[in-house]
Amino acid sequence: MIFEHETPEGTKLYFGKSARIKRELENAACEIFYRYEFEEIITPYFSYLEHQQNFSDRHLIRLSSQNNHQISLRYDSTIDTIRTITKRLERATSHKNWFYIQPVFSYPTNEIYQIGAESIHTNDLNTMIAIGLEILERCGVRALLQFSNIKILQLCMSEIGVDKATYKSLSMREIEKKAQFMRDLARISSLQDLDDFLPRSPMFLRFELERLSQKAHACRYEQIIISPLEMPFVDYYDDVVFRVFYGNKTLMLGGKYKIQDCLCCGFGIYTDNVIDLVHTMRQK
Repeated sequence: MIFEHETPEGTKLYFGKSARIKRELENAACEIFYRYEFEEIITPYFSYLEHQQNFSDRHLIRLSSQNNHQISLRYDSTIDTIRTITKRLERATSHKNWFYIQPVFSYPTNEIYQIGAESIHTNDLNTMIAIGLEILERCGVRALLQFSNIKILQLCMSEIGVDKATYKSLSMREIEKKAQFMRDLARISSLQDLDDFLPRSPMFLRFELERLSQKAHACRYEQIIISPLEMPFVDYYDDVVFRVFYGNKTLMLGGKYKIQDCLCCGFGIYTDNVIDLVHTMRQK
């Protein structure tokens, strides 16, 4: 029996104060994006299944079109945005910086509101980080900023002779036993730790470690965490990545990536988590 007041599990309902916080956040984002000369894009809720990065993903909500083509509800805004701009709109616009404010959906009935930005054919990650942090700070949120470099982990796995699946199954103690440099990397947690390790780091890692240090220093942010051995937060991130979090809640993810031979950088703000945090802060 389904009661009249019930909504499907995973769906979102905002009203009163929470709806106001959502609107404040989205309005602030629009203002800041336009100041940085970003243009807005709103992609369709539905995509052809074959256009998804991994259309075998069990989290996709699948349907059939009127012509019996396999389609899905939008699962990832980045993939749809890059594909739409580079394949459909390339003759209509040459603009490279885009933002969106729209939900994504995952199986079975999960709605996830997001604010995101993509910069196409550029690698100015520090500007993207600054924009994202400014949006959060407009709502009174200051959180921890974590940096990683996926290429460091890839080089380490190659050096110690394990694949991604094997690495994910290992405990941190088992990882540290693989090599001295793995033990040293696992103990790095601050920017100072990273800079202290650089002069004695293995040569095969030094270039990527230096890039990680440079990106973190360029942010000029007080609360930075360095995690050289972090697994990628999103499958297509393949370079320097960052995460902003407060407690156990991820507020923003971003980094560099390549989709359909297009080098980009971008981020996504997890609107629902930000609303929860701001609502809690205002109740105190």
